[in-house]
Amino acid sequence: MNDPNYLIISSTTDYSTDLICCELEKRDQNYLRINRDRFSEYQILYMLQNDSLSIKMGDYAFTITPNRLKSVYFRAPVFLRNMGKPYTLQEQLYKSQWSSFIRNLILFDNATWVNHPVSIYGAENKLYQLKIAQQCCFPVPETYVGNTLPKSIQPEQTYIVKSLDTALFYDNGQEMFTYSTMISGRELLNAEIRSAPIIIQEYLWDKTDIRATVIDDTVFAVSITKSGRNIEGDWRKNEKESLKYSPIDLPVSVQEQIKELMNKLGLHFGGIDLAMVNDTYYFIEINYGGMGLVGIHHKTPH
Repeated sequence: MNDPNYLIISSTTDYSTDLICCELEKRDQNYLRINRDRFSEYQILYMLQNDSLSIKMGDYAFTITPNRLKSVYFRAPVFLRNMGKPYTLQEQLYKSQWSSFIRNLILFDNATWVNHPVSIYGAENKLYQLKIAQQCCFPVPETYVGNTLPKSIQPEQTYIVKSLDTALFYDNGQEMFTYSTMISGRELLNAEIRSAPIIIQEYLWDKTDIRATVIDDTVFAVSITKSGRNIEGDWRKNEKESLKYSPIDLPVSVQEQIKELMNKLGLHFGGIDLAMVNDTYYFIEINYGGMGLVGIHHKTPH
C-alpha cells in the first residue's frame, strides 16, 4: 500500500490540474490524482474505524490517512449545474452520490484544502462576494438583483446584465453558456425578466480589466487588453489569441484588500477580477478555482 501526501480531486479534462501534476512530478512529490468522471473505474472504500481511505486503480492500491495527508487540491464543483441535460437515473445517481462523497472528505480536517468545500459553498455566491468585498473597502459597481427593475434605470444609459449563477444550458443537444452582456436601459425597460432573477450593474466606462491570481499571501496580477486597448464588456467573449496579458504591480493597499477578502472567504487560492477606472480598483467577482485553464494520469507514489 502507498500513502500519498497530496490528494488531487479533479476530472480527466482539466488542464489546470495537469499543470499542478507536472509541477509535483518535477518536485518528486508523493501524490494521487482521482478524477470524478472515473470513480466507477476505481475501487474506493472509507473505513471509519481507522479513519482511512483506500483507493485501487487497476494494479495500484493507495491508502490515504490523516497522519500522512498534507493537502487536498479540490477542483470539483460543489453544485451540479447541468439543468436541462437529460440524464438517465443511473447518471443522476452517480453524480449526486459521488458529489456527496467528495464533500464528505472534509473529514480529513487536518489537511490544507485548496479550497475547502465549506468555504467554496459561500464563495460561489456572487452577492455574498460583493458584500464581503464592500466590507474590505473595495468599491463595487452599483448592483441590483431580482426579477424587476429599479426605478433608477435610464433609457440612454448602458448597463451590465449577468446571470446570478453560472448559466449553462442544453437545447437540442447544443450546450449554451451566457457571459456578462452590455445592454441599454431602453432594452432593459422593454425586456421581460419576471421568470428569473438577474444581476444588473452600472457599466464602468473605459475600464482596464485586471485578473489577480492569489495563493495565500502572494498576489500575481495581469492587465488584460486587446490590440493595446481596453475591452468593452466581458473580456472572456474574445478569442484568447487576441488578448494580451501583461504582468502589473497592484498598489499595496489593493493587495491588502485582496488578502483580507480571501481571508474572510476562507480561501487559499482564487482568481479575482478587478476593473480599474481612473486609478480606482473596482471588485467584480472572484473565481475560487483561479484561472480556468484539462487530465493527466496519476503518478504511482513512492
